[in-house]
Amino acid sequence: MVVKRHHPYLMSGLLEGWDWFDIGLQNMLRDGGFPSLNKTQTMMVLYISAGVQRPIEIARRMRLSRQAIRHIETQLVKRRMITARADPTDKRSKILAFAPQTTRVRKLAERGIKRLEAELKSRIGARNFAAMQSLLDLDWGECVHGEAVSPGRRRRLLPAR
Repeated sequence: MVVKRHHPYLMSGLLEGWDWFDIGLQNMLRDGGFPSLNKTQTMMVLYISAGVQRPIEIARRMRLSRQAIRHIETQLVKRRMITARADPTDKRSKILAFAPQTTRVRKLAERGIKRLEAELKSRIGARNFAAMQSLLDLDWGECVHGEAVSPGRRRRLLPAR
């Protein structure tokens, strides 16, 4: 039996999975009376909830510039989702944290994520869900840095000017 793959690349499947979770979560937040977040705001909030508090580290993990992270930070501060205070160990840096008034929305989001995971488990089966969790928990190693080409034979990606 030949199974036609829905996604030609694993990466497109992962992105569609992210969209499934993000759209579902945004729908639940909106239904709960809270304004939705865009994808980059959601990503920053997830990193802060995972304990990543320095903008420079969030920028590195999200692969965005510090300016882009500062823009997202400003949006979330204006929405009173997060606070930004001076880092006591490095006055040039900030520490990001959830604003005190976000307790209700964070609890709703946590319940929403758990509900989405339970829904996905019921749709794809407990074994497939556990397998997906196990695979995503594996250490994928360092990011790949281009083709393995000997130093004397590096190819240009863009034409020389």
